[in-house]
Amino acid sequence: MNFRRSTLQVIGQIVTPTVIAVLLSCGVSKSGAPAIVVTFDPGFLPPASLNTGAYAGIAADVANDNQNAGVTFACDPAGACGSFTPIGGGSAVPVCYLAPSQVPAGNTVTVTATSVTDPTKSKSATITIVSGAPNPCP
Repeated sequence: MNFRRSTLQVIGQIVTPTVIAVLLSCGVSKSGAPAIVVTFDPGFLPPASLNTGAYAGIAADVANDNQNAGVTFACDPAGACGSFTPIGGGSAVPVCYLAPSQVPAGNTVTVTATSVTDPTKSKSATITIVSGAPNPCP
């Protein structure tokens, strides 16, 4: 009887942790969905520089967005940074960024693409604005 009880105890001590480890390793991840990541689309990157009144197509890619809500675009310094048409778009869908008609203080603007689904996720780029021939959005 002692042998049988001690054998069962040893088996229980070995099998129980193994079964628990196997059960914990399968099933639903407790970490949740992967975080949303916003990047600029390689085919429509913000330019390093742009003439006053000229346009550039800019697009952002949003990874891990199961709502496929895309991004909204904004720029700084507010009121002197240009505009976007439309102001938002789907992932990898280019928008028209129109540079300001005058060179802003500091000669640069910052454009930012922000996830609609998770507004804490964004990507920014700096564009140098130079005096030159305007070329408005088509």
